[in-house]
Order: sequence, then C-alpha cells, then structure tokens
Amino acid sequence: MKTNTSQNSLLTQSPIPMVIVAGDGQILEYSDGFYRFFECNKKKRGDALHLFLGELSTAFRHNLKQKDDFIETIEVVSVIGKTRWIRVNAYAIKGNGGCFQLSFDDVTQQKIQYELGKQAQQIARVGSWTVNLIKNTVTWSNVTKEIHELPLDYEPDLETGINFYKEGDSRNRIIEVVSECIETGKAFDEELVLITAKGNERWVRSIGEANRVNGKTIGFSGVFQDIDETKRQQLRYEVLNDRMRVAIGSANIGIWDFDIVNNNLIWNKKMYDLYGVREEDFNGVFEAWEATVHPEDKERANEEVQQAIEGEKDFNTEFRILKGDGSTAFIHAEAKVFYNEDGQPCRMIGANTDVSRIKRQDQRLRQLLNVTEKQNQRLLDFTNIVSHNLRSNSSNISMLAGMLNSELTVDQQKQFIEMIQTSSENLDETIVQLNETVKIQATSHGDLDPIPLSTVFSKVLQSVNALVLDASATIETDLAQNLRVLAVKPYLSSVFLNLLTNSLKYRHPSRPLKIKVKAQASSNQTIVTFTDNGIGIDLQKYGTKVFGMYKTFHNNKDAKGIGLFITKNHMEAMNGCIEVESVVDKGSTFRLYFMNNH
Repeated sequence: MKTNTSQNSLLTQSPIPMVIVAGDGQILEYSDGFYRFFECNKKKRGDALHLFLGELSTAFRHNLKQKDDFIETIEVVSVIGKTRWIRVNAYAIKGNGGCFQLSFDDVTQQKIQYELGKQAQQIARVGSWTVNLIKNTVTWSNVTKEIHELPLDYEPDLETGINFYKEGDSRNRIIEVVSECIETGKAFDEELVLITAKGNERWVRSIGEANRVNGKTIGFSGVFQDIDETKRQQLRYEVLNDRMRVAIGSANIGIWDFDIVNNNLIWNKKMYDLYGVREEDFNGVFEAWEATVHPEDKERANEEVQQAIEGEKDFNTEFRILKGDGSTAFIHAEAKVFYNEDGQPCRMIGANTDVSRIKRQDQRLRQLLNVTEKQNQRLLDFTNIVSHNLRSNSSNISMLAGMLNSELTVDQQKQFIEMIQTSSENLDETIVQLNETVKIQATSHGDLDPIPLSTVFSKVLQSVNALVLDASATIETDLAQNLRVLAVKPYLSSVFLNLLTNSLKYRHPSRPLKIKVKAQASSNQTIVTFTDNGIGIDLQKYGTKVFGMYKTFHNNKDAKGIGLFITKNHMEAMNGCIEVESVVDKGSTFRLYFMNNH
C-alpha cells in the first residue's frame, strides 16, 4: 500500500510520537519522536509497538472496521520494564485506503492524580452528585450512595434525595437552599442531618453550585461528604467548651496566653476584671503584667516565671498585685509551658484566680489563733497575779474584822474601819480589773461594725471634760465626719479613753498640755495618731514592756499598769494594732491601725 511521500517524510522527522497503520494492521511509518517516547532504538521499535498494539487490539480492530476515529487510554510496560499510562489518539486518514494515524501521550501523572483523587474521596468519604433539570435526572457517585447506605445500583431522584434529610430543620434547610439555587443560581454549603436507608442518623456536608444558561438554571452539581464523626466530636467539644466557660465564669478565673518568642501577652476579659485594668490601657507585653505586680513580690514572681520557662519547676504560685484603683489583691497563678519542634519554649498558657478573700480570711484566722495563744498565756499570768492580790486583800480584811471584835478604843476602831474601807476599795478595784481583762481575753469577736471615729471620740471627750479643764489641756482633732473603721464600739471608746486619760495623767509639770488627734485613711486601713507633749517614756529602757500588764514607768501614784495592756488587747480583738513612739521630756505618739469599712 502506498502513502503520500511528502506526508511520510514530515511524519518521520516529527518529534511527536506517531505511526501510520494500514487497514490490515501493518505499520507503515514511524516518527523520530516514537523512539524517544517508547525508550527504544530503531531496531527494537517493532517489539515495542507490537506489545502496545496488542493492548489496543480489541478497540483497534473494532474501529478499523468502522473506520472511525477513537481515543483509548491503556496501561503498558515499556521495553525497559517501566509501567506507563498512554493515551492513543487514532484518526482515520481519509482517501488513503483505511489507514490510521496514531499519536501518543503519556498521561501517567494525570492517571496517578486521578487515582489519588479517587482514593482521597473514598478515604474522606466525599462523593459527588449532579441534577439535570432539563432531563429531570439525578446522578450520585458510589460514595454518595454508600453514605446513604444504599446499593450501588440505586437510581435516585430529586424528591427522594431530599426526603433522606431528617425531618425538621435539616429537611427545611435543604429545600430552602436548593430552591434558592434553582431560582437565583446561589451556591450553598450546608451541614445537615440525614436518615440513611438503614435508619441511621448521620451528619453530612452538602455543597452545590448551579449550572445556568442565559440566566436560567438548567441543573446543579456538587459534592457530598460524610462528616458524622467530626461533627459529633465538634458538638461534644462545644458542649464541653460551654461548660468550661460557665465554670471559668462562675469560678472567677482569668485565662492568659503568653507568646514567649514574640513577647505577646493575651488576656481574656476576666483577667482585666481581676487586675482592674482597662483593655485599652494594656499593651499586651510581659512588662505590662509585670507592672501590676506588687513591688515586694515582683522579683520573686519574675524569677518563678523564668524557672518555669527554663523547665526548672512548675509555675504554681501566689503573689500580690496593685489594681487600677490602688487596692491590693492576692492572685493564685498556675501555667503550663509549651515547646516547639526544637524543644525550645515558645508559649506559656495559664490561669489566674483572685484569692484575696481566702487569703485575708486565712491571715485573720492565723492572727486570731496567734492572739488567742498570747491572750491565754497572758490570762494565765494575770490570774496568778490577781489571785495573789485577792488573797492579800481578803486576808487583810479578815484580820481587821477579827481585830474589831477585840476591846479597842474608839480611835483604834475608827482607824481599823478606815483600813478595812481601803482594803475593800482595793479589792473592788482588783475585781473590776479582773472582770474587764477576762472579757478581753475570753470573748471572741467575729463581727466588726463600721463605727464613726469622730462621733465616738466626741463622746469620750465629753466624759472627761472636767479632767481636761482641770489640766488646762488644749486638744486638736482632725477626724473627718464620714470616716468609719471596722471596730467594736465599746472597745473603740475604751481605747480612746485610755489614751486620752494617759495623756492627762502623764502631762509635763512645767508646760501646758497639748494633745493632737488625727486620722488618715488609705485604701485598706485607717491610721489614728494620738500625740501629746507630756513627760514621755524611756523606750530604750521600757520598750518591750510598754503594753505589759501592771507595767508602770513613772512614780505617778495613780499608775496601775493596766490601761495600755487593755488598749493593746482591744486593738488586737478588732484585728488592728497599736504602736508607740516616745522621747523622754518631749512627749509620746500612739498610732492605732484599723481596718477600713469595705
């Protein structure tokens, strides 16, 4: 059979892999590109093509008889053992005795990608579907049918496909989006629940796009994915997350996330509430948190952060902060450090809790226990002292009373009666002091009330106005009318009375007495100062004994050594304290520390 010479010459020189095949299957001509394509030399080209045509035999013979063009993709193994997918394009050469021109394309990579895509769809449970509104047909892929738990020969239609969706929200939603897709061409992407052919409830994702011609939807197609396991995990996570948010909110817990590498610190809303900081004033760096830490705790807190980052110890600590309003709060902090692929610390995530109330209650309990322990010891000491005084006075009275029964002169009887009266007064004073001290030592005062300082001091001053006039004393006060402290009112009155009478009692003999009473309030306490220009106390000699029982430091005949002891115990019973500064011949200053009313 003869072919066109010029045509054959062009084909022979072509870099494209091609051959001319006669109607009886005889190879008439090869292109130069054929040898390179099939990785063979000219001597073995027949073997390569023979194997190749063997794979094509069925399709080739059929189309050879029909003299039709055809395209076929087949898997072949080359002469060097390499597996490839080849697409054959066969074109009938008109007017040339039924000859065919075959050209070859290597579609191995496309085939691999296609197969990988099919595997990925199978693994990801992603199917496809199409709807042809012109022909009123619906096509589902095998995976889509498997998701519906249907046999692979199932023939769906649009109505039954929609009815697989669970009645209620899911079915109503799919009807809505499909209708809108048909009417306007709007695409949809929905996560819905369907009931499979076997009655199982399953979450699916349905994505669809419209096929439109001249503004009219003629069909739509998309993908269909089984997301049941992922969705249920997500829903469980959302439930747990909601519970966590409620727990965190009710527990008043602040959450923070520190990017160690980039020095980026993120706080949740509760953190701003705990620290009393406005979000717009927080610049989101480590130093911003550091600035809130109490100066006395800052070095330790920083060191513990670094130890946690370096893996030396867990971050589980407590520290004080200074809130935006100037008040102090106690924070309990815990955190976990996360590391990158190189084992370097990159993030630190933690939680803060305001434990101020617990901390203060603990401190108060410890203080009360400490006070109780000290008071018990003092009570024991006091009991021993007073019991001795009671025995002395009672014995003295008994002896005097017995002597009255003897024959005595009138003057002697008068003298003994005066002695009995003196002993009786001493005994009564001892009993009153014992009763007052026992009240202080044995009574527990759990509740303190907000008491106005100015009002209480005014009443105390009125009760000793005769003494003030007798001493020609000048008293200056600086007590705000609205200033209150947490106290027990009788105790507060007793404290003011003891300090005031002490100043009157121990005034300097050569200069007029001046007393200054001043109060200064801070965020959590009020300090009241009593200052006089009296004879003062030698603190170097008596500093450790100033508030002791029956401790006197002057030769004043009225000194009992009980007033400052009672004052100190009153202050401790009110969760406060008292301090003294004094210089001999210059005067004394007592400072009272009270809790504020919050």
